[in-house]
Amino acid sequence: MSVGLNASQARAKSQQDMVIYDEVQYIMKEIITQSNLGNFAAIINDGTTMTTSTPSIDVVGTVANPTVVGGSTFIIDGNTVTLGTTGLNLNSIIADINDASMTGITAGKNSTNNLIITIDAQANNIWDYIIGAGTANNNLGFVQGTYVIPNPNSTNYFDVWQGTRTNRAESNQMEQVIKHFQNLGYKVERTVNISTSSTLQWNVYW
Repeated sequence: MSVGLNASQARAKSQQDMVIYDEVQYIMKEIITQSNLGNFAAIINDGTTMTTSTPSIDVVGTVANPTVVGGSTFIIDGNTVTLGTTGLNLNSIIADINDASMTGITAGKNSTNNLIITIDAQANNIWDYIIGAGTANNNLGFVQGTYVIPNPNSTNYFDVWQGTRTNRAESNQMEQVIKHFQNLGYKVERTVNISTSSTLQWNVYW
């Protein structure tokens, strides 16, 4: 007879418990914030495993140690950045992109000196990003086109809640979150995040 958990089961249980713990801690922090403001409700529609509505993705250029021609352009999500204003090497390219202060878009580099564009998508019913026909695309290793950002895990929780997907672990995790706050005397509801129509939001009242 087997007693206890094997290693695989223990890892799975630990991961599930951490999801619940992190979810509860984030919600409680928002409750405290709203309570300090004199409010009697908190809405959590982003920032947790179960509610993420603004997924992030790193897009990596294929050219290592890229250089550009002064005045060339990089276009992303309709924003045009003129490169070469601070220099022509990778560090200057990163500075030019970040100096453009584009919402949800930042530049960096990896250990092999490829340009990385980090995109924090806006809450929407479709998550994607668009690389425009910039004149620096070949130098940086990017190709013009519209690219889909993978759905965050929160869409899985939404589908389980809506009954279009079956996953007992995710269903149980949501029930544990609800039970935790109900035991503390809060009223908790799940509603559709209307900005995405594919993720849920927590509504907590006191």
